[in-house]
Amino acid sequence: MNHPTRQVANAGTNGEAELVARAAAGDETAMGELYDLYAGTLYGFGQRRLADADLAEELVQQVMTKLWRLAASYDQTRASVRTWVFMIARTAVVDLHRRREQVAVPVQIDDQADETDELDRLLRAEAVRAALDRLSPPHREVLELAYFNGRSQQEAADALGLPLGTVKSRTYYALKALRLACDELGVTP
Repeated sequence: MNHPTRQVANAGTNGEAELVARAAAGDETAMGELYDLYAGTLYGFGQRRLADADLAEELVQQVMTKLWRLAASYDQTRASVRTWVFMIARTAVVDLHRRREQVAVPVQIDDQADETDELDRLLRAEAVRAALDRLSPPHREVLELAYFNGRSQQEAADALGLPLGTVKSRTYYALKALRLACDELGVTP
């Protein structure tokens, strides 16, 4: 199947969110533009994940249908349109795998390939960043110092001018909040 990819006006992040808003209001042209933006990439994603052209085409249709139905619930403060679309796609891939398994066709999912797939890594990183952005500033700050800057909890406490116990407590609650935010976004950090 050939999925044309034409340039769509305002196809940047804000433009894509605007297209989703228009689609939510029933604008079929906006939905067509979203299809043009994502169909080719979704088809390639489906081919890699499902190794079946027919299922890859079905994946595109399922994702676009779900995007149309859920457009009104899209919240750009939680994730970019691209992240949202590929979260829908990942769920659809799992559903298609399960359906295929029910018809007794063996499916082998290479978890190692999953981890090395660049698109998955980028989407996961963007989703984790979106989850971090949902944390309170003190929680985000302590996680960034400890996990992204490689500081020990004592070094983080010194840098923040806080007692070590406070940093430990904030780290615990920050990780708990991050896990919850990631669950809400459908991603495993």
